[in-house]
Amino acid sequence: MRLIINKNTDYHVSLDAVAEFENAILSDTQIRAIYIKNKIISKICTYCWLGLKSLSRGTNHFIKPKLFIGIKNKGARDYFAVLMGLDVNKVLPYFLFSGRKNIYLFDAWPNTHERLKDIVKYWNINHVFLSSSQAVEQLCSASHKCNYSWIPEGINPDLYMSYSYNDKNIDVVQVGRKYETHHRLIVEPLEKERKVYLYEKVKGEIIFPGRGKFIEGIARAKISICVPSSITHPVRAGGIETMTIRYLQSMVSKCLLLGHAPQEMIRLFGYNPVIEIDSQDPVKQIFFLLEHIKDYIPLIEKNYKTVVEHHTWRHRWESISNVLRQDLRAN
Repeated sequence: MRLIINKNTDYHVSLDAVAEFENAILSDTQIRAIYIKNKIISKICTYCWLGLKSLSRGTNHFIKPKLFIGIKNKGARDYFAVLMGLDVNKVLPYFLFSGRKNIYLFDAWPNTHERLKDIVKYWNINHVFLSSSQAVEQLCSASHKCNYSWIPEGINPDLYMSYSYNDKNIDVVQVGRKYETHHRLIVEPLEKERKVYLYEKVKGEIIFPGRGKFIEGIARAKISICVPSSITHPVRAGGIETMTIRYLQSMVSKCLLLGHAPQEMIRLFGYNPVIEIDSQDPVKQIFFLLEHIKDYIPLIEKNYKTVVEHHTWRHRWESISNVLRQDLRAN
């Protein structure tokens, strides 16, 4: 199998998760990497696909480039790609060739489902692995041929670090999107008591610029606030509540998680690894947690151990490999 890796995409911190997973996949000796180095070719292929899709509108079939799709040849290969959103530039031109095609997709929000189904049909994608269990349920219910599977997000713990509990000097951290309702209630009391609370003060501003500073910064935090997008961005999430890598990053950095655990996360862990926010008195709760943080060390250590033993990207790739082998035997 060939793993398609495209280094031409514009960098965003979310792509670090993609790179982590790709590196874990490449530890499998059966996988070979294909590096896309020519950005112009990918762009041209994307424009061609959009044009053909536009011509197909209103018909019951897709117009496909016969020069590539459907040609049987001895060089046909299995392809796999990890996508953060439906970035079609990443897989072209290789998904236009014959062979089995498979993708892992982060952030499959409902407003992307129709486009995803078009892409699956157009490129004859064999299997789509999604990070959200609810997205899989929604897509399977609308598909006659179900080729969607749930594979939760994972992590590579070796890339992270943790400080001893006595050396942690950030009281509370909230990385990325904030839970505004909760944030507005706790920010002034924490600042008044001179607690170190780091959060996004300007929308889009990164509080730990650079990968190294992020890893060190979250390791220095006592409490990490984590809530799903269904709470912070309900319109975009469309009711989908899913576990993201932020939960896992916080756990391997040995932070106490405060926020809300998606049901799929509780199912995965077999217990709730998150201290649920007390909506009645969030200020009192956060000061209590900071004062009694040592009482929660057993939970923090349990979370860390559970992630390392069951929720790494290597575990996720093993699950995907099993599905792909079953598909291959069935066909």
